[in-house]
Amino acid sequence: MPFVRRIRAKHMAATIAAVPAAFLLTVAPAQAAGNTTVVYTDDSGSTKAGKAIFWGGYDQEAFQVCDTKADGMRVWAHWSWDGGSVTLSDADGSSAFCDDKPSHIARKQVPEGATVEITVCRREGANGAKKDCGFNYGKA
Repeated sequence: MPFVRRIRAKHMAATIAAVPAAFLLTVAPAQAAGNTTVVYTDDSGSTKAGKAIFWGGYDQEAFQVCDTKADGMRVWAHWSWDGGSVTLSDADGSSAFCDDKPSHIARKQVPEGATVEITVCRREGANGAKKDCGFNYGKA
């Protein structure tokens, strides 16, 4: 009988050790700290004239500007964080959707967890005054 008790004790010890390990394997991995943030121009109308999109939480974050209204104006967007910034402009307003033109998209490394300040405005011409600006924050 002592032999059987030793086997049961070893079996019990192995089971007790395995339960926490199994629990750790079922826990989902931590998600990236970043988020996707969309900021629209602050103009009137049911369809906004433009937007700036920030995709945070990736190996390199992505930035995109979209001129979504054929109104003769361009959309200018600026993203900034401690240590860097991105500025893009789009003057192709022809539909409510973003295009995938390389000149309207940028990728940069932003430190994980950094706060990104996002501003998007309409402009008349490349150097026109900024108007109808929208503003928000994103997280890398």
